[in-house]
Amino acid sequence: MSVRKWVLLASAPLFPAMAHAQTPQSEDQTSGAGMLQDIIVTAQKRAEPLQSVPVAVSAFNSETLEHARLDNLTGLRGLVPGLTINRSGASVDVPQLSLRGMSIQDVLPSLESSIGFTVDGVPIAFQRGSLMDAYDIERIEVLRGPQGVLNGKNTTGGTINVIRSRPDPAADATGKVRFTLGSFGENDYEGVIMAPIVNDLLAVKGSITVRKNNGQFRNIVTGGRNGDRDVRTFGLAFVATPTDKLNLYLALDRVENDSDLPPYSQLLTPNLITYKVPGYFGGANSPCLNPYTASICTPLTKDKNVVESRPFPGSLRLNALTGEISYQATDDIRLVSLTGLREFKEYTLGDYDSTRFALARNESNLKAHQFSEELRFETSFNGPFNLVGGFFYMNYEYTQKTNLSVDLAALPPIATGLPDWLPPGFAYLNSVDAYVTNQHNRSTALFFQADYDLTDQLRLTVGGRQTWDRKKTHYVLYSAVPGTVRDMSVLGPLVGDVSAGVSFQKFTPKVNVQYKFNPDILAYASYSRGYNTGGFSGRTGNIVTAVQPYDPEVMDAFEIGFKSELFDHRVRFNIAAFHNILDNKQENVLQVDGSRLLSSTLNVAKAKYTGVEAELTLVPTRNWTILATGGYLHAKYSEFRGNLGQGDADLSVLRLRRTPKWTAGLVSDYTIDAGTGKFGLNAALYYTSRYETDALNDPRGSIPPVARMDVGIRYELPVGDATKLEISGFVKNVTDNTTYDGITSGESPGSLVEFANPITGRTWGVSLSARF
Repeated sequence: MSVRKWVLLASAPLFPAMAHAQTPQSEDQTSGAGMLQDIIVTAQKRAEPLQSVPVAVSAFNSETLEHARLDNLTGLRGLVPGLTINRSGASVDVPQLSLRGMSIQDVLPSLESSIGFTVDGVPIAFQRGSLMDAYDIERIEVLRGPQGVLNGKNTTGGTINVIRSRPDPAADATGKVRFTLGSFGENDYEGVIMAPIVNDLLAVKGSITVRKNNGQFRNIVTGGRNGDRDVRTFGLAFVATPTDKLNLYLALDRVENDSDLPPYSQLLTPNLITYKVPGYFGGANSPCLNPYTASICTPLTKDKNVVESRPFPGSLRLNALTGEISYQATDDIRLVSLTGLREFKEYTLGDYDSTRFALARNESNLKAHQFSEELRFETSFNGPFNLVGGFFYMNYEYTQKTNLSVDLAALPPIATGLPDWLPPGFAYLNSVDAYVTNQHNRSTALFFQADYDLTDQLRLTVGGRQTWDRKKTHYVLYSAVPGTVRDMSVLGPLVGDVSAGVSFQKFTPKVNVQYKFNPDILAYASYSRGYNTGGFSGRTGNIVTAVQPYDPEVMDAFEIGFKSELFDHRVRFNIAAFHNILDNKQENVLQVDGSRLLSSTLNVAKAKYTGVEAELTLVPTRNWTILATGGYLHAKYSEFRGNLGQGDADLSVLRLRRTPKWTAGLVSDYTIDAGTGKFGLNAALYYTSRYETDALNDPRGSIPPVARMDVGIRYELPVGDATKLEISGFVKNVTDNTTYDGITSGESPGSLVEFANPITGRTWGVSLSARF
């Protein structure tokens, strides 16, 4: 079916979809029946109505997330213009995403994201665990564009703020539970309960989520299924109000994730592939040229089938603590202390050749921890001047041991030194890419943002952040050990043991001017600077480059925007246009050096990003809400010259990764009164145009245009005065689209690493839930 037909279908009142952010959070926020609802956000570190914030921000509350059936943050695709997001193939819980063209591509912990994540205000230093479960989320705010003043470094693309529910000592006990059964053995249990322990003084919240399925992808080698999900999350939180001015919050969280790594589909080919860059080639993959293994290069994957020698498990154990002390010093001044502790351990074992032979296995043990503290003051004067400012400190460290074992049958004779090709399993190289990396990072910052009302309608905002970063690396490399038995624990002779340190500092300013034509219409213009810190590559395979730092990248961002509510608060239209200039762009690429798969981060490019984003929310009737989002992005390298493994060349002809020209979403929600209950119909259409996922634009990594539709139905029935029961059903990816999310490539002819991550196809489920 054509995209146009899907759009028409998704907008029809008989198949409406998810409520947008303007679904009321509580009854006291309701503007009136049949009108748009207010939502309060903390995008600028203080509570403000969404439409009063002169920033491009999308916000979604708990009701929206539940109707959308968001299991985790990957469900935000289509709801936010300019956003692409999916799960990485090299970890059990790491996203690959792009916002305004700034993207996360690799799971390597030494690489710091250009898109910030915060949970209850605490920034997440490492990507692990950032896809987090969505059931106990009160609100998600997606801020687009650099947010360096209030949210710190590594936010040139934007920031995703997750705000979870909190218990209220002055409220009655409340809770919600949901049970779901679905396709591929889906079996989910979710629950949250909040209750006062001491009325008006102390309250507690407990939460639990268990999600399991058997895996959607059939492995044609074993006959079983790969990609199963097994995730458990536990939470405990307390709120204390010793006085009417003092509020204390403490949250303890644990995540246990024993899911398979996302399965791979191999893209090996005997053909030589010509890249866009003159003189650069790919393909002619080594296993395809070996008569013993050539059959693996015949396309074996179709639909939701994958080819792997076995399922490959992952294991993540994450613990987190969040503490907040809020003190209302005066009616107009609030002081806040925000403390975060986070630690995790992750084990993964992957078969990166993605064939029925075990040609290349990669084992990783990763441990990490972080500590952060923010001290902040906020003012809320009635006069013309207000200020937010404070101090920030973060200390974060990781240690990763990695070991790659390669079957000599996967390598050409010139690499093995043997005259003939070898059969699979004849001999292995253990520790081909064995290393232990320890990196210790420290970041300190001072920040402020001041608002001054020049007139009743005109406001000037200025801000700045001074950041100091210190990074240390310790890298130990081992050489390969030939053998006939693969033992991933075997480490070869020591090649080198090196250490280094580097420091960076940067001031990132912001200037914003906003003008309110009336209480419902606002226009703004802004300039800001974003800063992604530098560091050391954590997977170089070379003791020289392991201690050669790469520099920070800096973005100058210009934006104009318009926000409005029209027609008696039945139409909300927000639009923003931006032009961003990125200097000293960091490019992380995979390169093959003999039998080694190396990763390098280079400062070799400049890029420009120009785009327009729009959000339109309509309330045609009191029971019907429609949201339409659209984003246009023109992203290009303005300068890019360097050596990405095949010689010095002009690389500016390449397209930036994960920069689709068009993104769009159409969602709606329609509710019908049915006796004492309510009947709801919902549907959603998401569209993303073609984009590249490979640094050298390997055509195998070009993701074609994708249109995806989700539909759902629900019936809510009150039981007594305080309890509501709901039964619901949903189908995700109705068209069963089975394209790829992206590829991993060795970026040179003869590579044995060429695989893709297939996306999840059509799934369905039914749920029974209760709220009390």
